[in-house]
Amino acid sequence: MLRIIVLNYKRPDNVRAICDAFHRTVPITVINNNPYETFEYRSRKVTVINNDSNKYCIERWLQCYNYTEPFKLILDDDLVPSPLLIQKLKRRNQPLIGIYGKSGVDKAKKYNDLRDHWCNNSRVDFLVGSVLMVKQEALDAIKEDLLTFKGLKRGDDIVVSYLVKKYYKLENLDTVVGKVLNLPEGNVGLNRHPDHFKLRWEVLQQCLN
Repeated sequence: MLRIIVLNYKRPDNVRAICDAFHRTVPITVINNNPYETFEYRSRKVTVINNDSNKYCIERWLQCYNYTEPFKLILDDDLVPSPLLIQKLKRRNQPLIGIYGKSGVDKAKKYNDLRDHWCNNSRVDFLVGSVLMVKQEALDAIKEDLLTFKGLKRGDDIVVSYLVKKYYKLENLDTVVGKVLNLPEGNVGLNRHPDHFKLRWEVLQQCLN
């Protein structure tokens, strides 16, 4: 019914902690985008894909098409959601739902003008990668459009949000309250890249147009 999809790049200990938390009960796919360091995890419920190049965050959505579970839980590698939160997201039975989103797109002049909604019940313009539950049927519906973004370096969550909204004719997406365990972020998060927010803003403008 549910498969966890998580990327690995420079925080393998975090990814192992996520696998430790869930591998006994939920199938997991780890996508290792670090071609210089092989990732290994021994469990019959964990599938590891060691890519020979960095295929960026869009890869986590594209890999969903290789698995039949009707729900996919897309996790960042610095968060462990509680089982109750996972159940809540699934029970809401929405095409796409999460715990973190942004609003105020219509008035923003730059990415930092957007309003944050973290772990509360809100209606948002788009969801931000952190803890995201997506229906496979929604991904199937947007597949043709999503494949045109293969190789996208930033903003995969923005693209999926707007494609889902377009297909289902939704004005907003929802965030929910829930407990998450924060894992060490270190100094390797994408948000530390100097062009990160500029690139996300450019993707957002592309989606709006």
